[in-house]
Amino acid sequence: MGRSNRPRRSGRPVRGKGASGGPPPLRRDPGAPVEVRWAGQVWAARQVRPNDTGRVYRCPGCQGEVGADVAHTVVWPADAMHQVDNRRHWHTVCWAARERRRPGGSWA
Repeated sequence: MGRSNRPRRSGRPVRGKGASGGPPPLRRDPGAPVEVRWAGQVWAARQVRPNDTGRVYRCPGCQGEVGADVAHTVVWPADAMHQVDNRRHWHTVCWAARERRRPGGSWA
């Protein structure tokens, strides 16, 4: 069968190769915190994998529920990790769109 000239659905390079055809780019650990400057403060953010704790959180971006059974982003002030009360669980898309959202809630 012949080769298809249609573009790939995901738009990603062929598995195992980077965009230039070389080795794939190195990825950071998705669970490792990343420091982000936002709203005049330094925040630490990390991706969380789904788990079955049954907990439900309130997303500060959209005020919707974030279940622990879906992947999401946890954000906290970089200087206050030891204080569990300062952590907030965001939908990943809400965290990505935080600059385009109107300030609201207790985190703006």
